[in-house]
Amino acid sequence: MPMMYALVARGKTVLTEYTQVLGNFQTVTRILLGKIPQESAKMSYVYDSYTFHYMIQKGLTYMVMADKDFGRRVPFAFIDEVSRQYST
Repeated sequence: MPMMYALVARGKTVLTEYTQVLGNFQTVTRILLGKIPQESAKMSYVYDSYTFHYMIQKGLTYMVMADKDFGRRVPFAFIDEVSRQYST
């Protein structure tokens, strides 16, 4: 399963999240939300065998966790689509 977890947050406050698998994703993402700067950006963090990709736009953070070997193109395309749908 290449993408396992996604969330939308405002600052450190998670507005919505989704996963179909068990894991400590919520704990790890809360730590990341506290560490990432809140300027508009697209970045990725590697944690174990996973990569957390995120985009900050208009005060909202869109994040997805994917297998490390999955690359960046598809996760960021997913984030772009979520941000378009979430902002309407």
